[in-house]
Amino acid sequence: MTSEKRDLVIHYDEDSQKIIFYSTDISNTESIRAKEFDGVCPEVEFFKSQPPDIAEQKLGGMVFALLDLHSKNKVGIRNYADEAEEAMNQLMLELEEEAKHNDPNAQYHLFLRLHSLAMKNYSLPELARAESFLMASAAQGHAEAKLGLESWTDLKAAAERRINRGK
Repeated sequence: MTSEKRDLVIHYDEDSQKIIFYSTDISNTESIRAKEFDGVCPEVEFFKSQPPDIAEQKLGGMVFALLDLHSKNKVGIRNYADEAEEAMNQLMLELEEEAKHNDPNAQYHLFLRLHSLAMKNYSLPELARAESFLMASAAQGHAEAKLGLESWTDLKAAAERRINRGK
Protein backbone atom coordinates (compact mmCIF):
# COMPACT_ATOMS: atom_id res chain seq x y z
CA MET A 1 0.00 0.00 0.00
CA THR A 2 1.28 3.43 -0.91
CA SER A 3 1.63 6.35 1.46
CA GLU A 4 0.72 8.83 -1.29
CA LYS A 5 -2.64 10.60 -1.16
CA ARG A 6 -5.30 8.72 -3.13
CA ASP A 7 -8.89 9.38 -4.15
CA LEU A 8 -11.74 6.91 -4.12
CA VAL A 9 -13.72 6.65 -7.36
CA ILE A 10 -17.05 4.84 -7.29
CA HIS A 11 -18.28 3.62 -10.67
CA TYR A 12 -21.69 2.08 -11.24
CA ASP A 13 -21.62 -0.20 -14.27
CA GLU A 14 -25.31 -0.34 -15.07
CA ASP A 15 -24.93 -3.00 -17.75
CA SER A 16 -23.17 -5.53 -15.53
CA GLN A 17 -24.97 -4.32 -12.37
CA LYS A 18 -21.69 -3.91 -10.50
CA ILE A 19 -20.47 -1.11 -8.28
CA ILE A 20 -16.72 -0.75 -8.73
CA PHE A 21 -14.44 1.06 -6.28
CA TYR A 22 -11.14 2.41 -7.55
CA SER A 23 -8.37 3.83 -5.41
CA THR A 24 -6.29 6.10 -7.58
CA ASP A 25 -3.56 8.72 -7.22
CA ILE A 26 -5.07 12.19 -6.73
CA SER A 27 -3.34 13.40 -9.88
CA ASN A 28 -5.69 11.12 -11.87
CA THR A 29 -8.79 12.92 -10.59
CA GLU A 30 -7.38 16.43 -10.47
CA SER A 31 -8.97 17.55 -13.74
CA ILE A 32 -12.32 16.02 -12.74
CA ARG A 33 -12.32 17.82 -9.39
CA ALA A 34 -11.37 21.08 -11.11
CA LYS A 35 -14.25 21.14 -13.57
CA GLU A 36 -17.12 19.24 -11.95
CA PHE A 37 -19.71 20.40 -9.45
CA ASP A 38 -18.29 20.39 -5.93
CA GLY A 39 -20.47 17.44 -5.12
CA VAL A 40 -21.99 16.42 -1.83
CA CYS A 41 -19.39 17.34 0.74
CA PRO A 42 -20.37 16.73 4.36
CA GLU A 43 -17.77 17.50 6.98
CA VAL A 44 -15.98 14.50 8.47
CA GLU A 45 -17.17 15.76 11.86
CA PHE A 46 -20.75 15.06 10.74
CA PHE A 47 -19.88 11.35 10.56
CA LYS A 48 -17.63 11.32 13.61
CA SER A 49 -20.44 12.79 15.71
CA GLN A 50 -22.59 9.72 14.95
CA PRO A 51 -22.31 6.20 16.32
CA PRO A 52 -20.14 4.21 13.86
CA ASP A 53 -23.02 2.08 12.53
CA ILE A 54 -25.15 5.16 11.85
CA ALA A 55 -22.24 7.03 10.22
CA GLU A 56 -21.63 4.08 7.90
CA GLN A 57 -25.34 3.86 7.05
CA LYS A 58 -25.54 7.57 6.28
CA LEU A 59 -22.49 7.46 4.01
CA GLY A 60 -23.82 4.38 2.24
CA GLY A 61 -27.22 6.01 1.84
CA MET A 62 -25.60 9.06 0.25
CA VAL A 63 -23.66 6.87 -2.18
CA PHE A 64 -26.73 4.86 -3.23
CA ALA A 65 -28.84 8.00 -3.57
CA LEU A 66 -26.23 9.64 -5.83
CA LEU A 67 -25.82 6.50 -7.91
CA ASP A 68 -29.58 6.34 -8.48
CA LEU A 69 -29.84 10.06 -9.16
CA HIS A 70 -27.42 9.84 -12.08
CA SER A 71 -28.29 6.45 -13.56
CA LYS A 72 -30.91 5.15 -15.93
CA ASN A 73 -30.96 1.67 -14.42
CA LYS A 74 -31.42 2.44 -10.71
CA VAL A 75 -29.74 0.39 -8.02
CA GLY A 76 -33.10 0.52 -6.28
CA ILE A 77 -32.19 -0.05 -2.65
CA ARG A 78 -34.81 2.59 -1.80
CA ASN A 79 -36.89 5.08 -3.72
CA TYR A 80 -34.42 7.89 -3.14
CA ALA A 81 -36.26 10.38 -5.36
CA ASP A 82 -39.44 10.10 -3.28
CA GLU A 83 -37.46 10.20 -0.02
CA ALA A 84 -35.60 13.30 -1.17
CA GLU A 85 -38.86 14.99 -2.15
CA GLU A 86 -40.40 14.17 1.22
CA ALA A 87 -37.31 15.46 3.03
CA MET A 88 -37.44 18.68 0.98
CA ASN A 89 -41.14 19.12 1.79
CA GLN A 90 -40.36 18.68 5.49
CA LEU A 91 -37.48 21.16 5.25
CA MET A 92 -39.76 23.69 3.54
CA LEU A 93 -42.30 23.38 6.37
CA GLU A 94 -39.56 23.92 8.95
CA LEU A 95 -38.14 26.91 7.06
CA GLU A 96 -41.62 28.43 6.67
CA GLU A 97 -42.15 28.17 10.42
CA GLU A 98 -38.76 29.72 11.18
CA ALA A 99 -39.37 32.48 8.61
CA LYS A 100 -42.63 33.39 10.39
CA HIS A 101 -40.39 34.29 13.34
CA ASN A 102 -38.20 36.48 11.09
CA ASP A 103 -35.22 34.11 11.01
CA PRO A 104 -33.01 35.63 8.27
CA ASN A 105 -31.23 32.34 7.57
CA ALA A 106 -34.55 30.54 7.04
CA GLN A 107 -35.74 33.41 4.84
CA TYR A 108 -32.61 33.17 2.73
CA HIS A 109 -32.93 29.40 2.30
CA LEU A 110 -36.59 29.79 1.39
CA PHE A 111 -35.52 32.31 -1.24
CA LEU A 112 -33.08 29.77 -2.72
CA ARG A 113 -35.64 26.98 -2.79
CA LEU A 114 -38.50 29.12 -4.09
CA HIS A 115 -36.31 30.59 -6.83
CA SER A 116 -35.45 27.06 -7.90
CA LEU A 117 -39.11 26.02 -7.81
CA ALA A 118 -40.14 29.12 -9.77
CA MET A 119 -37.73 28.14 -12.53
CA LYS A 120 -38.79 24.50 -12.47
CA ASN A 121 -42.53 25.26 -12.38
CA TYR A 122 -42.41 28.38 -14.59
CA SER A 123 -44.12 30.27 -11.78
CA LEU A 124 -44.08 34.05 -11.42
CA PRO A 125 -45.90 33.87 -8.03
CA GLU A 126 -43.16 31.60 -6.65
CA LEU A 127 -40.54 34.00 -8.03
CA ALA A 128 -42.25 36.94 -6.31
CA ARG A 129 -42.38 35.00 -3.08
CA ALA A 130 -38.70 34.11 -3.41
CA GLU A 131 -37.89 37.79 -3.89
CA SER A 132 -39.82 38.75 -0.76
CA PHE A 133 -37.76 36.31 1.32
CA LEU A 134 -34.52 37.58 -0.21
CA MET A 135 -35.45 41.17 0.63
CA ALA A 136 -36.50 40.28 4.18
CA SER A 137 -33.31 38.33 4.82
CA ALA A 138 -31.06 41.02 3.35
CA ALA A 139 -32.87 43.71 5.37
CA GLN A 140 -31.87 41.83 8.52
CA GLY A 141 -28.23 41.80 7.45
CA HIS A 142 -27.87 38.18 6.27
CA ALA A 143 -24.51 38.27 4.44
CA GLU A 144 -25.39 35.84 1.64
CA ALA A 145 -28.75 37.52 1.08
CA LYS A 146 -27.08 40.92 0.85
CA LEU A 147 -24.65 39.50 -1.70
CA GLY A 148 -27.49 37.88 -3.63
CA LEU A 149 -29.38 41.14 -3.66
CA GLU A 150 -26.53 42.77 -5.58
CA SER A 151 -27.23 40.60 -8.63
CA TRP A 152 -30.95 40.08 -8.07
CA THR A 153 -32.12 42.51 -10.76
CA ASP A 154 -30.31 40.57 -13.49
CA LEU A 155 -31.16 37.17 -12.02
CA LYS A 156 -34.82 38.10 -11.66
CA ALA A 157 -35.00 39.40 -15.24
CA ALA A 158 -33.48 36.17 -16.56
CA ALA A 159 -35.91 34.12 -14.48
CA GLU A 160 -38.88 36.14 -15.72
CA ARG A 161 -37.80 35.65 -19.35
CA ARG A 162 -37.52 31.90 -18.83
CA ILE A 163 -40.85 31.69 -17.01
CA ASN A 164 -42.61 33.78 -19.66
CA ARG A 165 -41.20 31.58 -22.45
CA GLY A 166 -42.72 28.61 -20.67
CA LYS A 167 -42.07 24.99 -21.38
